Amino acid sequence: MVLFRLIVLAAILAATAGAADPLADMAGTWQGAGWAKETQQGPQETVRCRITNSYDQATRTLTLSGRCVVPGRQLTIAGSLTGSDGAERITGIWSNPDGIGSVQIVGIQREGIVAFNFKATDPATGRDLAQNVEWRVSDGALRLRSTDRRTPTIKMSDISFVR
Repeated sequence: MVLFRLIVLAAILAATAGAADPLADMAGTWQGAGWAKETQQGPQETVRCRITNSYDQATRTLTLSGRCVVPGRQLTIAGSLTGSDGAERITGIWSNPDGIGSVQIVGIQREGIVAFNFKATDPATGRDLAQNVEWRVSDGALRLRSTDRRTPTIKMSDISFVR
């Protein structure tokens, strides 16, 4: 499920930028590397991702597709994130057919940051998954960080992306 979280997080990267329409700034192809873990006590696993984002200005929707890999596994990801004109609120849905399926996302965007939290149940283990996620973009780079929702001092991932 590290991959699912990674994918959800990667998908959210599409929503980060400091312009008037941050989702538009996330269009393009991104490659990232870093680490993630499935549980609070779990080991950090090396993660690599490649995603492609396209932006529709008429609907203010960013669409994502891509793939993330950890040693011995890979995960296909897809999703969309929609912003509102003049509002900080974002909504979306992200899909990981190889993991926990689809999850709805609601969050905020402002000043180069997109932040949201998600909650889902892992169908394979029945374990509840919940994280706070932050995407930050600056100087052509994108960084994804997440923490455990119940214990925010526990880091769950840290991935840096470049175009």
